[in-house]
Amino acid sequence: MSDVIARKQTPLSPSILSGRSKRFLWFGIFIAVILIGLIFAVAYHSISETRNNMEEELMQRQTTIGASRAETTDAWLDSLVEQSRRLVTSDMFQMYASEVNKLSGGVSILFSQPKEEEQDTAQEGDTGEPKDPASQLLSQLPLMRTMLSDFVSYSGFFSARIVNSKAETYLTTESAMPALSSGQKRSVAEVVKSGKMLFAPLELQPKGLILDMYLPIMAPPFRQQSNTPVAVLILSQQVDGKLAELLSPGVVDEKGRRLKIVQKNDDIYQNVAPGASLLRQVTNFSADGKTGAFPFALRKALGESGEVYSSGIRLRSTDWWFVVEHDAGLVQTALTERARTIYMLAGLISVALILLISAVWWRLVGQEQCVINTHITELLSVIEEQKKLLDGINSTMTDPISLSDGKGMYRYVNSAFAQAVGRKAEEVIGLDGPAVFGFDTAKRLNASDQQVLMTGESLSVTEVLWLQSKRYHFQISKTPLREAGSKTPQGIVSVFRDITELVETQERSRRVVQQTIDALVLTIEEADPFLGGHSRIMGGIASLMAKQLRLAESDVATVEAAANLSQIGKMFVPRHILLKPGTLTADEKQEMERHVEYARNVLKGIEFDLPVVEAIYAMHERLDGRGYPRALSGDDISMHARLLAVANAFTAMAKPRSYRAALPVDEVLTILEKQSESYDQNVVAALKQVIATPAGERLVEQAAKAKAV
Repeated sequence: MSDVIARKQTPLSPSILSGRSKRFLWFGIFIAVILIGLIFAVAYHSISETRNNMEEELMQRQTTIGASRAETTDAWLDSLVEQSRRLVTSDMFQMYASEVNKLSGGVSILFSQPKEEEQDTAQEGDTGEPKDPASQLLSQLPLMRTMLSDFVSYSGFFSARIVNSKAETYLTTESAMPALSSGQKRSVAEVVKSGKMLFAPLELQPKGLILDMYLPIMAPPFRQQSNTPVAVLILSQQVDGKLAELLSPGVVDEKGRRLKIVQKNDDIYQNVAPGASLLRQVTNFSADGKTGAFPFALRKALGESGEVYSSGIRLRSTDWWFVVEHDAGLVQTALTERARTIYMLAGLISVALILLISAVWWRLVGQEQCVINTHITELLSVIEEQKKLLDGINSTMTDPISLSDGKGMYRYVNSAFAQAVGRKAEEVIGLDGPAVFGFDTAKRLNASDQQVLMTGESLSVTEVLWLQSKRYHFQISKTPLREAGSKTPQGIVSVFRDITELVETQERSRRVVQQTIDALVLTIEEADPFLGGHSRIMGGIASLMAKQLRLAESDVATVEAAANLSQIGKMFVPRHILLKPGTLTADEKQEMERHVEYARNVLKGIEFDLPVVEAIYAMHERLDGRGYPRALSGDDISMHARLLAVANAFTAMAKPRSYRAALPVDEVLTILEKQSESYDQNVVAALKQVIATPAGERLVEQAAKAKAV
C-alpha cells in the first residue's frame, strides 16, 4: 500500500505529456465537450418529449372522464324522456289534447261554464248525451288533472302543465302556476314547429335549479292529418341533487382536478353550481361552432383565478358541456421535478464520461499496467464508497423511495417509505401493492406501473394516499430499471414526494383572496346600490374593450377586477358631496378626489397577483396631465388605467341621475371623441365597436334602466 501511495505521489515525467500524449489529451477534451453537449441536448429533447407526453396523457384522461360523465348525464336525460313518453303517447291524453286543440275559441271557452240548468238544457238532446264539446271536455278536466298529478307524483317531477299549440295552458298540477314566460312560449313554438322534444336551459328559482322538458303530444293515430303536435307537455324537475351527484369526484380522484357543467342560455354561457344553486356567466368559454367541442388547451379557469389545462364534452341531448380542469401549477411542478432528474442524470453521465476518457488517456500515455490496475482498483473503491454513501443518503432521505419488480413485488424500500406505511423496511420486502396500500390504492398505482413497464419510459403521477389513517398528496416519479444490455424494464424505481402542505396552502390562499374580493364587492353594494350597479356595468364594458383590443387574458382579468372594486374608495367620501347635483367647491372637489387614496389603502393588503390596485389608483389620470392624484401624462399612464377611465366616463354619462336623464349613446361617444386630450382614442374606438355588439347593447340597456341617483 505504501508503494501505491508513493507511486500516486510521484509526478509524471514531462516526456509522458509530450508529443502524441499531448495531442491525444486535447483530442480527448474536444471529444468530451462534443459528447457532453450531445448529452445535454438529448436531455433537453427528453424534457420536451416529457411535456408533450404529459399533456397528451392529461388530454386523454380528461376526454375519458368528460365522455363518461356526459354519457351518464345523457342516459339520465334519456330516462326522463322515456318515462315521460308513457304520458304523451297515452290514447286518453292524445284524444283529449286533440279535442281541446280543435276548440275554435281557444282554451278560454273551455272554462266559460254556463249555469247548471242552462248546461243541462243545452247539452242534452233526444239521446240524452252531451252535445256541447267544451262542456264535455270541461267535465273530463278533473279526471285528466288527477291523472297528470298522479304521474308527476310517482315520476318524481316538480310540476307539470299541458298547453295547446298556441301556448295556452289548460291543464296543470298546481293551483296557481304563473303564466308562461316569453322564453317558455318560444320553446313551445319550437316544439310545435319541429315536432321534437327539447330541454330548456336550467333556470334558478326559489326552490333551486329547475330543468324544464317540452314534449310534443300528437293527435291519436286514427285522427292524425299532419305531423304537427296538438299540445305540449311541460315537465319541471329540481336537479340540484342530481347535478351535484354528477359533479362529485367519485371514489378515485386526482389532486388538482375539477369537474364543471357549462350550459348555453341564448348567447351566453353559464357555469352551473348545483351545490350553491347558482348560475354564473363565464366569458372565457368558447365551444367549436361546428362540432360543439371545447378543445383541450392551457387557459384561465372558468369562473376562477389561475391557469388550468381544460377540455369539455358536449351532451347530445342539450346544450350542456362537462368541463374537466387540471391545475396547471401541479403539471408544471411535475415537469420541473422530471427536468431536475433528467439534468442530474445527464450530469452523472457527463462525469462518468470524463472519468472514462481520463482512464483511457492514462492508459495511452504509457503508464505501467500495475499503475493502471492500481488506479482502477482505487476507482472501484471510490465507486463502492459512493455506493455506500448513496445507500446512506437513501436511508436518510425524507422522501419515500421504493424498488419493485415486474410483478409488483417490493425488492427495496428506504426507511422513509417504511415509516410512511407503518412497517419495518424488512417487512415490506417481498410484499405486493395490495398488501402494503390496500386493494383500491394499489390498483391506481399499478395502472401507472404497467404504463412504465409497457412503454419503458419514466412517468410522473399525482395521487392521494391514505397512510396510517391520514390523507396525503404525493407526486410520484416512476423510472424503469433495466439490466445492462436489456431493453425490457425489470423493475420500477418510485420516488414519493409529499406535496400535501403545498396543495393545502395554495387552496387556502385562493379561497382567502376570492372571499376578500366578494366581501368587498358586497360591501360596496350594501353601502350604496348605485356604486354597486355602476361597478358591474363598468366592469362589463372594460372587459369587452380589453378583449376587443386583443389584450392578454391577464389584462382582461385585471381591468374586470379593478372595475368591480373601482368605486370602493367613494364609501369614505361624505355622502352630501358624493350625491351633490351641482358643481363642487374646491374643497369638496379635493375631498372627492381622495377616493382613489382611500381605495388604495383598503386594497393594498390583498395579494391579487395582478396590477389591480395600480389600475384603480391611476384611472382618473388624463393624457394631458390634468388628472389626479399624480398628474401623470402620456405613456406614463398604463393601458389598464386608460381602459378604466373610458369605461368609467361612459358608464357615468350613460346612467340617469337625479338631475338629468341618461345621455344617448351617440352623444356620449361624441363627448369622448372630442376630449382626445384626456382619453385614449384607440380605447374610445374599441368602445364604439363594443357597444354595437349584443353584449354591449345589453350593458347599455342596463345602464339606461338603472335607478337615478
